[in-house]
Amino acid sequence: MAEKVSVVKCNSYDEELVLEKVREALDLIGFKVKQGTNVLIKPNALMGKVPEEAVTTHPAIISAVCRILKEKKCNISIGESAGFMALGGTDYALEKSGIKKVDEKYNAKLINFDKSEIVFKKINGEILSSINIPKPVLDAEFIINLPKLKTHTLVGYTGAVKNMFGIIAGGKKAYYHKTCGNQKRFSNLLIDIYFARKPDLNIMDGIVGMEGNGPSAGKIKKTGVIIASRSGVALDFIAEKIIGFSGDDIQTNTALIRRNLKPEIEIRGEKNIRVSYEKPIKTFRGRLEFLIKIFYIVINPRIKINHKKCRKCLACMKSCPANAISFVNEKIEINKNKCIMCYCCHEMCPESAIEIGPSKFVRFIINIKNLAKKVLK
Repeated sequence: MAEKVSVVKCNSYDEELVLEKVREALDLIGFKVKQGTNVLIKPNALMGKVPEEAVTTHPAIISAVCRILKEKKCNISIGESAGFMALGGTDYALEKSGIKKVDEKYNAKLINFDKSEIVFKKINGEILSSINIPKPVLDAEFIINLPKLKTHTLVGYTGAVKNMFGIIAGGKKAYYHKTCGNQKRFSNLLIDIYFARKPDLNIMDGIVGMEGNGPSAGKIKKTGVIIASRSGVALDFIAEKIIGFSGDDIQTNTALIRRNLKPEIEIRGEKNIRVSYEKPIKTFRGRLEFLIKIFYIVINPRIKINHKKCRKCLACMKSCPANAISFVNEKIEINKNKCIMCYCCHEMCPESAIEIGPSKFVRFIINIKNLAKKVLK
């Protein structure tokens, strides 16, 4: 049977409008929540950013879901583990993003997975044979996954599958970045984690997304959609189509196809919405590896510190799983020999002071190409 995915237009975060559109999206896939269900909501609270910066799931989306659940007298929890442990970590991210206020409004239980009891679970993944999961995730009767529509410098896009990486508590995320660093392994790791406790419902905040070098330092992109499905996998393939990505632009989708996990999909609602997104800078980790071993240094995008933007908060240094970043003479320095190109520093910098651009070799090729065009005119 085909997985139903609804796509609904929604052009603002007006709370009543969002509520109406979330209801419409759920009606289109035939979803009804049972009375008195114990529900865990998993938003995207990557880091401490205000809603207008389009890094986290907007509070209006979470509020709409909570309101619908309260009508059915559901017991609501909201849980997350942010991407960065320092500077207040998950607690700060939940407060800054406005998610804590929603939690208080609906008298929900706010759960910081970093402070939760961890349970060992055996799984049959491609990368993982076991996983440590916060007990509230395993205890949840029903999980609603609320991803944010954004690009991602490592895997191309962060959606429903990637958002479940946030059930991994604390520093274990950095460990996985280090040990599963290339695109192929990391994408398969994300899939293993997603299926370790597959969410029961997925609703994507695509009203305002992020393009370019996301998931935290990209460009804000008005997209005007809410997407819903019982299948996060199906949702991600429809989101891919909406933002104009294809092929291996989204590494998790590529891995899902290879593992025969892409379902048949039936779109309900808006079927022809297209909002072209700027793609993140291409990385070559995990591709043509026999060549990369030779050309890795000259081909792969370079990470650069914008010292004018840098506020010396050391978020980059504390989030680096390879310990490749140091603070020397009042400046951040990156050891290129240690750097594993996971882009955690770029993802977690609150000032967007970690910039990614073409290597000198690639810039040289681009300049030659542009010069040739001028000469041939």
